[in-house]
Amino acid sequence: MSGVLKWKSWKQAFKNLSLKKKLLLFYCVLFLLPLAMISVIIYVEVSREMTEKLQYSASQGYEQAKSYLEYKILQLIQRTDAYAVNSSLKESISGKNGAIDRHRQLALRSEVINYLRSLESTTQNISLRIYIADDLEQMADDSFIHFLSEADSSRWYEKKGARRIYFAPDVYLEEEMRGKYIAMIRDIPEENDYRERNSVLRMDIGIGELEEILRNATPTEHAVTYLVNRENVIVSASDQKNLAGLGLAGELPEAFRYSRYIWKWDLAEMPLYQGSVYCIRSKIRNTDWEMVTVIPKSDMTGGIFRLQCIVVGLMLCFCLLAMTGGTVLISWIVKRISCLNESFNQVKQGDTKVFLPNDTRDEIGILYDNYNDMMRHTNRLMDEKYQMGIHLKSAELKALQSQINPHFLYNTLDLVNWLAFGGRTEDIHKAVVSLSKYYRLILNKGQDTLTLAEELQHVGYYMKIQDIRFPGKLTYIQDVDAEILDSMVPKIILQPLVENALQHGIWEKREKKGTIRIWGYAEGNTACVKVIDDGIGMDEQTLEHVMDGTLTGSGSSYGVRNVHARLQLMFGEKYGLTYKSKEGEGTCVTVRFPRMVCGEL
Repeated sequence: MSGVLKWKSWKQAFKNLSLKKKLLLFYCVLFLLPLAMISVIIYVEVSREMTEKLQYSASQGYEQAKSYLEYKILQLIQRTDAYAVNSSLKESISGKNGAIDRHRQLALRSEVINYLRSLESTTQNISLRIYIADDLEQMADDSFIHFLSEADSSRWYEKKGARRIYFAPDVYLEEEMRGKYIAMIRDIPEENDYRERNSVLRMDIGIGELEEILRNATPTEHAVTYLVNRENVIVSASDQKNLAGLGLAGELPEAFRYSRYIWKWDLAEMPLYQGSVYCIRSKIRNTDWEMVTVIPKSDMTGGIFRLQCIVVGLMLCFCLLAMTGGTVLISWIVKRISCLNESFNQVKQGDTKVFLPNDTRDEIGILYDNYNDMMRHTNRLMDEKYQMGIHLKSAELKALQSQINPHFLYNTLDLVNWLAFGGRTEDIHKAVVSLSKYYRLILNKGQDTLTLAEELQHVGYYMKIQDIRFPGKLTYIQDVDAEILDSMVPKIILQPLVENALQHGIWEKREKKGTIRIWGYAEGNTACVKVIDDGIGMDEQTLEHVMDGTLTGSGSSYGVRNVHARLQLMFGEKYGLTYKSKEGEGTCVTVRFPRMVCGEL
């Protein structure tokens, strides 16, 4: 009960507000609130779209860089395959061939060095060296050819273990190589015994090219892409500064170490220390590497934050401008209405000589003009006979009542109600539009005449409404020559005839279904329009009742007589309606009027 009382008090308080405050309140609710909602929707949708595009771009860049890296690795391995399958070279440096004289070793050294140089020339940023049996002491040159004992004692070869091919990070290489190269280590087996080691091939790969590939996989300014091996040693990174900035330069957190169980991980959000990052990772074929891209969440949402600031800023500017402009406009409107109200108060007190100066043509300006016209007219009427004015108003009211058919309006509104109940919004739209245009043509801005084309439009709207009420029951055909469409006629001369054809013709048939045809043509200076139906037809007696307006059962016969009388009153007794009908076949009513265009009437 208290809630109802509170609601009533609020309602009354709103009613008591000034017009200016009401308009401002409605302005805020109807304009600013939707503006805020639209801004939020735009922000959410654009943010989602930006995030999806950035995630897609990051994934695509990552995949392209990964594919290119795998291609380069495979290419390097294939370069070493050329040495691994060179049977004659392997046979020459095999430790199983016994002692080789000094001259032969020197010749072999030159041959091996030239061969390695030729392999180097096919690929940029690499250098090759081989490690051979220690007893071939004359072949060593400390650049291309070294002894196996050096490899066996090195850390990079120790880390290789039993693997056929191993990519050694720079931390396992010689001090002068660190930060510049990584190395691919490969055991070369004996030609006839693959269990025996012939030599060790080492390819030093410039780390700069790896960093460039990883930079191409890094989508944002503060992101980093790195390669980590099984020992959780970072082989290379796109940006050491970003790597340190994310806290990944030292010992890697558990979630960012080499994963032995996951081959590929799509872009996903995950925690890192006190914040969140987006991470995508995948194994690199033919290596023990895993390629990991880490993107700070702030990089992903930075553009969204900027968008948020822009949307909020624009919304505040729009609101400020809208409120300022709305306040000024509403104040101006209310002031003009207040002036009109004051003038009415003066008239109420008996001063009928109050006029409002006006220099605008908007609705209020027109209202001012109408007020001034009204006051002039009022002053004029005060000098005339009041009784004559009363009769004139009464006649105008009766004429208006005769034009508007309340029964048809009721049926149409009832139709709209049932359409709404059935959820047929498209039919509601058609019915309401047809009804509004139907009555607009009836009123016709107070004019008593219109063109035949407009009269046919009026019938068309009437038939559209009937077709919605009785779908599939009516067929409407309009066949009127274009040369008579601009002829002027009294308004509402065809619709009563069509209504009469429906009520006393088609709806009386058992199947309640039929055709209405309007056929128009010229006979010299006379226009003939026939309204033809295939209803039950009429006998001679019924025809007489239709023409004299005494047909029972509806008001349509009165409308037919009215049409006939108005045509003869306007054009003369030789014009008007003629009926022909045959029971069981239908009825044809012919409307005749002179061909007169606007200005001749």
